[in-house]
Amino acid sequence: MGSITTLKKTDAKTGKSVTTHRAFIRRNVSGKSVSKSKVFATKTEAKDWLRENENSAGLAALGAATGPSFGDLLDAFVKSPPTKGTRFWDPTHIDFWRAELGSMKTGEINRGAINTCKATLLVKPAVRYSPSGPIELDKPLTPATVNRYLATLSSVFNFAMQREIIAIHPMKGGAVSKEKESDGRRRILTPGEEQSLYTACDGSSWPMMRLFLRVCLTTAARKSEVLKLRWQDIDLDRSVAMLPKTKNDSPRALPLVSDVKAALIEAKKVRPLSSDYLFFDPRHPERPKNIDMLWKAVRKRAGLWQDRDDPLDQVVLHTTRHTVATKLIRVEKNIAKVQAVTGHKTLAMLNRYTHLDTDDAVELAERTFG
Repeated sequence: MGSITTLKKTDAKTGKSVTTHRAFIRRNVSGKSVSKSKVFATKTEAKDWLRENENSAGLAALGAATGPSFGDLLDAFVKSPPTKGTRFWDPTHIDFWRAELGSMKTGEINRGAINTCKATLLVKPAVRYSPSGPIELDKPLTPATVNRYLATLSSVFNFAMQREIIAIHPMKGGAVSKEKESDGRRRILTPGEEQSLYTACDGSSWPMMRLFLRVCLTTAARKSEVLKLRWQDIDLDRSVAMLPKTKNDSPRALPLVSDVKAALIEAKKVRPLSSDYLFFDPRHPERPKNIDMLWKAVRKRAGLWQDRDDPLDQVVLHTTRHTVATKLIRVEKNIAKVQAVTGHKTLAMLNRYTHLDTDDAVELAERTFG
């Protein structure tokens, strides 16, 4: 049996209410579930389309056209320039979908197959990336990370639809639901807390700890990005550090403010010839420093180690990235410009870092209504 769903929405440009009718057919052909749908302006057109297409022969032909293997589609997707709807993807996500669905024909992948993979993601161990490589954690992926995996897959299917490899996107129309995400980390450092951390860094056994924190608090760079910086990435004349490859698999320039630049000039004078890294391990200059225990000690000396009950409100190194992004947005209202500094893949991802604290809310209300 076919069905018709009536949808009503408001046109963003005209403000008028628009009604559309989606005709949908699903059949089991030779043991395979196949479907077909189309949207019409009138219900009469939708009914006519159902009568024309509601036959087993037509659906059997649709079921036979399964297209290329999903692995081949992924190869083509990665090599192709991004277009609207295909810009977000991550290499790690691509590897997962290749392992799970790569051997299937693209047209055979349905909501059931995708939801089965989603169930695997929900129990997949999270990974923390360190200078020595990825470390598997004793906790599953967060709902937000699972949604990013699904977003990558959706981009691939958008790519397939744009090239008419498939006629129906298997994730649209609620076929694959997103996971409910938490509000994320809410903590941003106050100026007093920043100063406490800097003072605590001065008491660290590692002399580069203060400079490391200062780089984090002026560039919004991730811990792994800062630790992997090499001297060949530093352009002191232009006051930038070039990241050849970030978590998003794209290059980015980190701004070096004047005091950071001056500190790097001094550090370069005494760096060991056997190390290419800015933040090297003194015992093993050929590799970056592991700062986990040092950072824990700094927070304890600053009184910021597990200082709040809610883990999302506690200070972690990623708090520096959140703090910088929030400060930049408060000063520069153009989020696209802030994105150039922080390196977020999309503006939507950067929006998760924007929020008003109490002082901002009072100031905004006073300026608007006072």
